[in-house]
Amino acid sequence: MKHQVLSGGERVFFAYAPSGDVAAPLVYANYGSPEDFDALEKLGITVEGKVVIMRYGKCFRGLKVMNAQSHGAVGALVYSDPADDGFQVGPTYPAGPWRPEGGIQRGSSAFASLCGGDPARAAGPNTVEESCGYSQQEILPQIPAMPISYRDARPLLKSLEGPIVPEDFQGGLEFQYHTGPSSFSKVHVVTNNSFVTTTIWNVIAKIPGKLQGDEDRPVILGNHRDAWIFGAADPNSGTAVMLEVARGLGSLLSTGWRPIRSIYFGSWSGEEYNLIGSTYWGEKNADGLLKNAIAYLNVDTAVTGNAQMKVVATPSLSTAFLDTLRHIKDPIQGKSLLEVFAPQIGTPGSGTDYAVFLDHLGIASLDFAFEINPTHDYGVYHSIYDSFDWMEKWGDPTFQYHKTAAQLWGLFALRLADSKILPFDHIAESKTLGLHVDKIEKLDTYTAIVDLQPLRDAIAQYSSAAQKLVSLDQRFLLRGSHNEYNDKVSLAERQYLIEEGLPLRKWAKNIKQAPGIYLGYAAEEFPGIVHALRENDIELAQEQVQKAALCIQKVAIFLDASSSKSVTQA
Repeated sequence: MKHQVLSGGERVFFAYAPSGDVAAPLVYANYGSPEDFDALEKLGITVEGKVVIMRYGKCFRGLKVMNAQSHGAVGALVYSDPADDGFQVGPTYPAGPWRPEGGIQRGSSAFASLCGGDPARAAGPNTVEESCGYSQQEILPQIPAMPISYRDARPLLKSLEGPIVPEDFQGGLEFQYHTGPSSFSKVHVVTNNSFVTTTIWNVIAKIPGKLQGDEDRPVILGNHRDAWIFGAADPNSGTAVMLEVARGLGSLLSTGWRPIRSIYFGSWSGEEYNLIGSTYWGEKNADGLLKNAIAYLNVDTAVTGNAQMKVVATPSLSTAFLDTLRHIKDPIQGKSLLEVFAPQIGTPGSGTDYAVFLDHLGIASLDFAFEINPTHDYGVYHSIYDSFDWMEKWGDPTFQYHKTAAQLWGLFALRLADSKILPFDHIAESKTLGLHVDKIEKLDTYTAIVDLQPLRDAIAQYSSAAQKLVSLDQRFLLRGSHNEYNDKVSLAERQYLIEEGLPLRKWAKNIKQAPGIYLGYAAEEFPGIVHALRENDIELAQEQVQKAALCIQKVAIFLDASSSKSVTQA
């Protein structure tokens, strides 16, 4: 059987996928997660020496390729299944907002969870080995890989033989899926990609605060500027919103106002190629202006609809952000955003520019978006159809949620940059950390041999210190030392960093959260412990418990309200 994969006139590729020419039998591996490859092995299906076809979803595309490569595959194809963002979800573009049969999702295929930033570290003082603990080859795919549409995946999947797939492998195309191998002898995958070193530009703007030099505690707002094709939603909805926030604050400046703390705007480039621009800027300024930065507020894809509001944040920021939602009205219902959306604040993972600030530098971070669907990503993500026409018809026809996003982002930035007393809530964070420990105990991989009590004891110490700080905050104010109080609550995040980094991830240093090492986008809480449990390494798991507990104890000491001495920077 012969079938030529067509691209509908689109030039499609994966960033960082190598050039290659392979011909091999085809195997279907569902979403390409480790669990999916385990399921194939239980069915007696090997992917060694095969081309693997996987569908988008559940984990980052680069890690799909990484997982296939680690199991011996010689090539990878990744397609968008209609069950995930196509006709099974709703009408397809242009008749509706969901992915048409020729829509192809581009993207980076770097192994992003291992290390953020330029895989070559072509700029900056450190090599990739020094920054990441890996060589360039170890964090980039070594097999040819490319994205395709479900129109072109259909005949490939339809031709597969072998066992009927498990129930959760079945996608939305109109036939029963099989694992393969393929009924034809081989599928031929050819990629022809060039690796070049070129210049990219970050654009940085600053509103100087009243505090100067080492006394300044900057607030950073960021959005990336590069896009796959038009990028009307990703990232230009966020770019438009950030420019509106800048315009609004500029109007305030014209009245003679100045914030207490400096506000920086970062328009990042190279985000789609593994967060290059923001990571470089973060690493470069780690010991300079970012040493005392109190928060990074990111908006990437600001608006794809109004079905839900998604928020991920450092827990100490959650109370103030939810309170800010009370002061912004929903443009349709006229009620507050908190009443309309009541968002559950999640744990930051990765896939956007807060990674370097939170995971590497220990700066409290937040990201929010208005989304089209509570369970599915918007249908034209990273495709040629992510256009102004799509946004005007389906995403935000009146652009009223763009306006709302600007109001929310700007008001929250002002609360952090211009409040005499910073609204960080460590009581809320201590409660959240306790819930994360509960979550570990519910994992299938958890064993009671691993003693989590040191972690619970440290969280109790942290909670006590946070409550004591709140009860004595008037003491700070009466003696005119609110700057000391502010430093305690806003810089505590630095105490969660461990110099050696997480297991297998030197670059990611925050013990509280990181993108799942095999997930890429979604977060894992206490990732060092979770990783060790997954690997059934009891000794490592207990070691990671002790390291996490020590960091949390350091936070408690850092917050100690009985101390009147100057706060020591981490």
